[in-house]
Amino acid sequence: MKSLIALNQYQKQSCDSPRSVMSDVIDNNSSSSTIESSRSSKSIIQLITCPICLEIFREPLQLPCQHTFCKLCLERITEDRWGRCPVCRGCYRVPFAGVGSFEVNRTIVNLLESLSHNEPKPMLKAKCALCKLDDTITVCEHCREAICCTCRRQHYDEFSRYITLKLNETQQETEKLIAKEVENIKNHGENVRYSNDIANVIRNKVADLIEKIKQEETKLLHNVEEFSRAEQRLINEKNACLEDLSLINEFCLESQGKLRSKEETDQEAIEIRQRCEEYVLSVNDLQNRILIVKTPIRRISFFNRDISSDAISLGFVEIGMVLEPIESAVQLSSLFQSSLKTDSPLTTSSTNMDLQHCSKQLIRCLSATLQQQSDYPNSSSPSFRSNASGSDNNGHCRQPLQSQTHKRTPRIIGKRGTRDTEFMHPSSLAYSKRDQLIYVCDTYNNRLVTYSIDGIFQQVHTAVSETGETRFYHPYAVHIDCNNRLYLIDQSERRIKVFNRDFKLIRVIGQYGRDTGQYSAPCDLCTNEDNYIFVCDAGGHRILKYSEQGQFILAWGGLGTDNGQFKCPACVCVLSGNRLAVSDWGNDRVQIFNCDGDHLLSIGQRGKLLSEFFRPLGLAFDEISERLFVCDEGNNR
Repeated sequence: MKSLIALNQYQKQSCDSPRSVMSDVIDNNSSSSTIESSRSSKSIIQLITCPICLEIFREPLQLPCQHTFCKLCLERITEDRWGRCPVCRGCYRVPFAGVGSFEVNRTIVNLLESLSHNEPKPMLKAKCALCKLDDTITVCEHCREAICCTCRRQHYDEFSRYITLKLNETQQETEKLIAKEVENIKNHGENVRYSNDIANVIRNKVADLIEKIKQEETKLLHNVEEFSRAEQRLINEKNACLEDLSLINEFCLESQGKLRSKEETDQEAIEIRQRCEEYVLSVNDLQNRILIVKTPIRRISFFNRDISSDAISLGFVEIGMVLEPIESAVQLSSLFQSSLKTDSPLTTSSTNMDLQHCSKQLIRCLSATLQQQSDYPNSSSPSFRSNASGSDNNGHCRQPLQSQTHKRTPRIIGKRGTRDTEFMHPSSLAYSKRDQLIYVCDTYNNRLVTYSIDGIFQQVHTAVSETGETRFYHPYAVHIDCNNRLYLIDQSERRIKVFNRDFKLIRVIGQYGRDTGQYSAPCDLCTNEDNYIFVCDAGGHRILKYSEQGQFILAWGGLGTDNGQFKCPACVCVLSGNRLAVSDWGNDRVQIFNCDGDHLLSIGQRGKLLSEFFRPLGLAFDEISERLFVCDEGNNR
């Protein structure tokens, strides 16, 4: 209330005689009325003075205890997430966004604005921020610094140079962004044209495919029509023979009746004899045509079992996204370091900018910490709490903790391409315990690539050896047994090949077909400790078992939904206890068998819950933890 009364008195007296107020602040030997106005002015100055820097407020912020300080002063005295008020010593908590998130004291701001528009600046007996001398000073309109009249021009020149520098940097940054946006627009335009070309290629391929299908349809229908016409001619011939035989049969019955009744005349007997002789010749001829000259039985069939309903594929369209960050020319940290070396008023501004930058880093560290704590909710040991803070003693952000479980940061190997460290549809991988190498089937690049256990590229095994021998063509699945032999499923040749460690062909397992012991679409294989080979035949919907030498032993399965039946089985792996796990892709489940093909267990059903699958694809078994890992393709997990 006293402050408001003093403010009203100051405004009334300043409206009456503003010049006398200014003179009374400078001159101490004035009249009594001027002394009263000077007291009011001192009260106002106390209201707009920061208790820390003892200068006019610059960005006044109000703490929860209702005390007001400059923003820069609060940032200077605040070192942690908690602080104490310099006036009442009350504790306060710094918001996550920094000191700047405290509430602005609007009363002080309005008071400063009213003084800046209606009254001359209060003359303070204080030290100049530049020359550090006691003199009559005023407050700078731009940076709220206390500047004397002598240093005012110098301060303005420094402020102008600073603003000019920032404008120049902003202009350079804008030009860079403009150039980048022009380049982006050009690239997007090329993408649009390229997409139109792809659309035309797709239309042409579909038109060609439709034309080929129509030609195939015409050929097949022509063959069917020829068969139908030939059969119709045979039907007509058979009908004529049937009519002749019916007439002869009727004549024989009728003539036998006449001869038994003795009612015929001599002329009728002669006619019966003549016609009988003719019919005997006709019957002999028909007998030769029907019985002796056998007419082959013809049949027609249409075989399309090798072409499934989803086998027609024109290709695929891949849409990728690459984010290329633009490096900014305005480096706040460098400005902060350079400004600390000078004793200019720019120090406070650049310090504010760097503190804002540090506050953003703090937010990122806290976000990483919260994510880390959500990943490990049961970790409550002191070591975990000290390391989970996200920063060290120097205030630098630390990397997240390495989990002791399977929740680890994934290591990514390779990317799309045709170079040594790139892939085009990697379809399968296997690990060699003896060599400690990872073998990857790079199907569309037609090669086999090896990596170390740390993800470092080692070697490429091409389809053609150095001697010109063709090893494979489009490898689809790879497996390494306990004897370190390499099994490879050749997708194009539809063969299973066995190689030694020198990549020399040892033998071929089985052959293509649909009979017993043959496979039509092998997609995966595995071996157990007894060196039995188990092949997953997706085309035949079954599992085949071979000996180590490639001899067929047994097969089980078949198309269906019952236990022991499959619908496009995708993967097979060996479990502990001499058991097998098979991912039943079409039936959305995993089935467990013994090595003799007896069904033991079915896991999961179609759905999105934790115990359900949608198109389970790959399988892997951890012998140490005895856990089965399932690649749930449809649910992307």
